[in-house]
Amino acid sequence: MTTEFVADPLVPLELTLGIGKRYTLYQPGWYTADDGSAGFLGANKQLYGFTSLDDLVEFVDSGAANDLTPSSHFKGLRIWTTEEYSRRLCVYDLTRLPEIADGELSADEQAGLGSTLALMLDLLDYMDVETEASQALHDDEDISKLASGDEVLSVFRAAHHRHHVVELLDANWSECVSEVSRRVTTPKLPEGPAGRGAAGTGGPGATLAGARGAVNGTAPSDGPVPLEDAAPALTLWFGLADEGFYALRGTALTGGHPDYLGTPSPDGARLAVWTDVDRMQADVAQGSAGEVSGLDLVTVAARDDVSFTPHDDNIFDLVELADSVSPQMDADAADRLVSAWSEVLRLAAWGGWGDVTELLGPTSPAGAFMVSCALDLAQDRSGAAQALATVDTEPAAAGWRAVVPVLTARLDQRS
Repeated sequence: MTTEFVADPLVPLELTLGIGKRYTLYQPGWYTADDGSAGFLGANKQLYGFTSLDDLVEFVDSGAANDLTPSSHFKGLRIWTTEEYSRRLCVYDLTRLPEIADGELSADEQAGLGSTLALMLDLLDYMDVETEASQALHDDEDISKLASGDEVLSVFRAAHHRHHVVELLDANWSECVSEVSRRVTTPKLPEGPAGRGAAGTGGPGATLAGARGAVNGTAPSDGPVPLEDAAPALTLWFGLADEGFYALRGTALTGGHPDYLGTPSPDGARLAVWTDVDRMQADVAQGSAGEVSGLDLVTVAARDDVSFTPHDDNIFDLVELADSVSPQMDADAADRLVSAWSEVLRLAAWGGWGDVTELLGPTSPAGAFMVSCALDLAQDRSGAAQALATVDTEPAAAGWRAVVPVLTARLDQRS
């Protein structure tokens, strides 16, 4: 049971309900949001609850639409690892209220109960639950004071207040928990990026896709099968200072981030890369390229009908992207930059590359630009153009340019 009122804009939750534990996201300040976002991760008055934290991370990372999508804070969560979710996790067991078991509450217990009541009232509002039990909680002055955190001690100073709250919760709490539990659903996790709209860079990957007979990264019915349709894996292309390189990663999360094809090293893992996509596929088919956790890439790579050509969404020309950071940046360029940002930070989390994270993390000039400007610009949010016009883009561009040699030093070039 948490004993503090949460203050972060978006908070990961572990809820214990009548259906067991579920993981979701909560926006405590939803009632002051002017962007159309709601209080919880969900849709159509149903809460999205996942049975594991990894599944919650994977869903958020997919960018699937939900009631928190309009929030300017939501897209920033896509760079969080599972460890970051765990660090910020607030835990609520709604099936029991130990604070009222004996009718005597310390100050800490009162704060904990108040936090739980605030969450329950928000859940009932979000799900539009209108029953006698829910109305009893909403209409009670003592419950409201506890939930708001105001005058917490005074509520229970008098015995009749304590007894009233205990009796009210004893009579109505279980029904409220049941109503909430009935409105929790677990959406299907996305299978991968196949079929998503192409961000497109017009770089070398576009030429390769054309040579393979694919359109926007999707093979025609008589053409090759994209890797992401044949296995839970992706081909990536990174454009660096002198040339571009192909790499592979899985789509499942291990320890909060996807697993990339590479080798461990005392100073951080090294990413296996190739300059030729056909050579990469041949090496993987021969079993000489290494492994991605949980994947049998050898069998997939050996298939004649499978193409390792990257989808347009997975082409990241970092030099071109750094140059795009300017007062003239448009929504398409910002969208490509945001995609590259999340991918490179995932890669840095996998490799343990603190230097890369330092250059692109939220507290760096490049990361601050992403959070304060690029995310809104990519979504074409109102005010984004004005924000871009007033920000100094050069420190952010310099940060992106600095990433190129640092990332290059982490590569294990195979061809």
